[in-house]
Amino acid sequence: MNKEFARNSNFTQYRGVTAMMVKAAMVLLPLVLCVAGGSPEVPQNGGLNWSLALQKIIKSANSSDGDVSVMIPFSAPVQAMTDERFHLVISPAADCYCYVVVESSGNGSVSALYSGPLKANTIWNSPELRVQPPSGSESLYVVTSREEQGTLAQGISLLNDNSTVSQKQAVINEIFRLRSEVSQFREVPEKPVLMGGTSRGDPERSQGVEFSGLNTYVKTISINH
Repeated sequence: MNKEFARNSNFTQYRGVTAMMVKAAMVLLPLVLCVAGGSPEVPQNGGLNWSLALQKIIKSANSSDGDVSVMIPFSAPVQAMTDERFHLVISPAADCYCYVVVESSGNGSVSALYSGPLKANTIWNSPELRVQPPSGSESLYVVTSREEQGTLAQGISLLNDNSTVSQKQAVINEIFRLRSEVSQFREVPEKPVLMGGTSRGDPERSQGVEFSGLNTYVKTISINH
């Protein structure tokens, strides 16, 4: 697979070119998963079920095996070292829309890793995210929804190396608005689940987290480095 190299303040990203993947700046990720809190109400249709895993890419003890990916917890801030590599795995149980945005606390950059539809039971692997100096923290926002989020999609489409501060802030503001909106609903408690992933193109099984009970979710993963 051809590899495309991009660079963003704190992260270096290597990615395979796919038709559905929006252009993403490389990012150093600090990852903290913030689960939207909940109160009384549950959507009548049962909501969207989907799974998320954070994987750390490491060298296999057997050099002939190349790289392998291992699942790491993300319910608390992830502490990372320079040159450590990560990627996300997302798999919905039904057709949905997915948006993955990275915000750098160090330089104020905002970039998109994905924006668009995902088919039921498919597996999306993010670009490889490599931690680079200087030390800092990044926030990775993952939004999944049964319905297209037009305002967010439009904002993401305007993100590029020349985006203005207001354009970047508009994307973050819309993510926060959605998070506030869904916080009035109660999710079904999350649970561990086995899901597929890829390591050097080979399928593997990894433990992720399954979310259910809502029609729209906003999850925040942070990596501190």
